[in-house]
Amino acid sequence: MTTDPLIGKQLANFRIERVLGRGGMAQVYYGIDVKLQRPVAIKVIDARYRDNPQYARRFVTEARAVARWRHENIIQIYYADDQDGLYYYVMEYIDGSDLASVLNAHATRGEHLPHAEVLRIGKAIAAALDYAHRNGIIHRDVKPSNIFLSKDGRVVLGDFGLALDVNQGSAGEAFGSPHYISPEQARRSTDATPLSDLYSLGVILYEMLTGVVPFDDLSPTSVALQHLTQPPPPPRSLNPQLNVETEAVLLKALSKNPKERYPTGAALMEALEQALSKPASTRERILPLPPMPAAVVGGKTRPTTRKVTPPVQKSTSSRRPLVLALLFLLLLFSAIFWGNVQLRGGWSTVLPFLAPTVTPTPTWTSLPTLTASPSPSTTPTATASLTATSTLTAKPSATRTASPTSTPTVTATLASATPTSTSTPTAFSSLLTPEISPSPTTTPPFPNLKRLWLYYDSYGFYIYNASADNRSISPIAFERLDSANRFGGALWAEFYPTLHPGRCMRIEIQNNPNNYLNPPVCKNYYLSTRSISTESNLIFWTAQASSEQFRVLWQNQEIATCNIAAGFCEVFIP
Repeated sequence: MTTDPLIGKQLANFRIERVLGRGGMAQVYYGIDVKLQRPVAIKVIDARYRDNPQYARRFVTEARAVARWRHENIIQIYYADDQDGLYYYVMEYIDGSDLASVLNAHATRGEHLPHAEVLRIGKAIAAALDYAHRNGIIHRDVKPSNIFLSKDGRVVLGDFGLALDVNQGSAGEAFGSPHYISPEQARRSTDATPLSDLYSLGVILYEMLTGVVPFDDLSPTSVALQHLTQPPPPPRSLNPQLNVETEAVLLKALSKNPKERYPTGAALMEALEQALSKPASTRERILPLPPMPAAVVGGKTRPTTRKVTPPVQKSTSSRRPLVLALLFLLLLFSAIFWGNVQLRGGWSTVLPFLAPTVTPTPTWTSLPTLTASPSPSTTPTATASLTATSTLTAKPSATRTASPTSTPTVTATLASATPTSTSTPTAFSSLLTPEISPSPTTTPPFPNLKRLWLYYDSYGFYIYNASADNRSISPIAFERLDSANRFGGALWAEFYPTLHPGRCMRIEIQNNPNNYLNPPVCKNYYLSTRSISTESNLIFWTAQASSEQFRVLWQNQEIATCNIAAGFCEVFIP
């Protein structure tokens, strides 16, 4: 079963064997140089552009220009020509993977690339870009899927299909990939300069070190506008392990003004290497967790905005009765004061009187709603203790539904009370962290996995993210149980790498005599679409006499099997 009519076709000395990848403007095939008996990659202009001879000839001209180059980190072009209306060029075949797949794999595991690997890849691409710029070519489409990591350790920049010749201004209408384009490219592609490529490299470095791109949205236009108008999130807010020097380098590389960026790739990578080499003692970590209680930090009391002086300084029996009396009066006064506030329906003014003012941490925790009631159903018994500690909450806001949590400590427990399930919180119970049993919740069958829904019929296959999390689409794959038909999520990822919650991607077979399925949950909005022929070996879900099921794989490990006749399948992925 052939994938398309070019399989088996010979162009000059090069025979096309199989599809390697498909992009927005061209297809790339694995082929054989029949004269030299070596593997090659053959890039053929997409059919949509074959009717534009001027564009196609320009593409071949640029390929020929790159073919004169010799650089370790730029893919070598062997040949360029046109035959039977097909414009193509032949490149060296890189046996390995692209950086996009590597980043997706690390993101799936919740990991970042090691700094040494970031520097190795970054230096190679920077050297390739500096070389291209010296030769008058701007790449304009620097992104992870165009960076190849060979098994022998080479890092290679490929796909100069959108390259701009600074002398000829070719292919000026090309746009590039929105997640990696520079602000000036977002305004107009012909405004690109060598510094635009370095901005794209900065985005890739940012992604390698934080795990995400600085700007993301379902709409490519929205992403482009973010590049134009919004500052990137501070890298240390995404990866607290980064030091301030590294953050400064990344933000300089992503400056909106090209003049404020690094002048060359070499300068950028030199600055990044110096920043990453700073000793650990200079790194200011941003702790993602709430602060420790003051009484347990280094054996000393952590200062707060407002100090609470311990009522007991010495364990002398002569002063204990006086202290107990003062505590009792304090509790009594607090109870009366709280009751009056409760009757007035207010509560935001009482806690500052008894609790230290604490600067809330970024972590917020919902607290039980307090309802004012003139007649509480229970009266807790107040007991004084000089040794226990009490946990106080930070000063609440005017709303009653949420409050920042923090755990400053005073050395005397003011009260101890456990309200019944029907009691209204009182002055004493509101000062303590209540012990409330959480309401029962429904536990999903796979609480740590993400739910996907698959819909399919004779002419279409649709995947819907029914979870609340973004999922990288590259690690997923589908294949028939009894044949070689297989579809990899990387084919979707060429157009859009992430399946967002509540969104769909699809595969549709051409020449459907009826309407396509278009599941209602997708709302006719698809992040990525692959259109294939009826003879494609990417078709794995249609009914055949010898095939009743297909399997779902995640990182080449089977996670589910689906019945083809059912037309629907629910799966769970990591």
